[in-house]
Amino acid sequence: MNELIRAVRGADIAVYHFLTRYAGNWALARIVSHEEQNNILKGGLFFALFWCAWFRADGDRDKRRKAIFAILIGSVVAIIVARTVAFAAPFRVRPINDPGLAHPAYSVPFAANLENWSWFPSDTAAYFFALAFGLAYLFRRYAIPVMLYTAAWICLPRLYLGVHYASDVVVGSVIGVLSVWLTLHSGIVESSAADRALAAAETKPEWFYPAAFLVSFEMATVFAELRDLGRAALHLTLLMLDVRYKHSSSPLDEWGGLCVLAALFLVGAYVARSVHRKHRGIVQHRN
Repeated sequence: MNELIRAVRGADIAVYHFLTRYAGNWALARIVSHEEQNNILKGGLFFALFWCAWFRADGDRDKRRKAIFAILIGSVVAIIVARTVAFAAPFRVRPINDPGLAHPAYSVPFAANLENWSWFPSDTAAYFFALAFGLAYLFRRYAIPVMLYTAAWICLPRLYLGVHYASDVVVGSVIGVLSVWLTLHSGIVESSAADRALAAAETKPEWFYPAAFLVSFEMATVFAELRDLGRAALHLTLLMLDVRYKHSSSPLDEWGGLCVLAALFLVGAYVARSVHRKHRGIVQHRN
């Protein structure tokens, strides 16, 4: 095991040094800077394709929409799993923050969101590879381009900037793909929750689609506003409880708060589904 860890560590450092050799490249630095700041070509493009699949007229529309429902749930699950592994595994700093590595000077300033917690595995890779795998499932002929786009446009710049090691991205991507694969092949696709969502889209479109817009907007921007809201709520709660709290070192900031909220939502949805099934069974038995 120690040999494997050393081998992975050596490969990570080799990849980091290889990519940072190009840190002074003017054009490359500006492309990466644009990629870091522009959500349109990341989550925006992904969710435009999901909406395209939602409204596509060919094939089994209801089955496809249930698959979209499962893919989005699987993507949230991927974040929760990635953050859980990060909390449980030994702490790992970002390459750019590792004092034992030589760091290059980039030709443009970068303002990446650098929370101060362990960064193995990459939740960015987990989330976007979950979405990419879902799109590959919906658009089979474009599976390879979608996965390559995710690797090259979204994940490779994170390695170039020293935000993640290669192994962070690889493990994160595996988590993302497996999370969506499991939700697609589990009963959640045929769940009563998916049936009710599809029924709402038909009977209450004036409510369903505004809500769907808000959800897709937050997911396209990687929950930026919800993360801020979750962090503010966490700060307020700790303040009310008179708990000393240091923002820069708390593992519950942003993604942690969001994962707690998502976990509570999933538990609530599961309980509601169980109660609904039990109630339906009682009614059918009486009839």
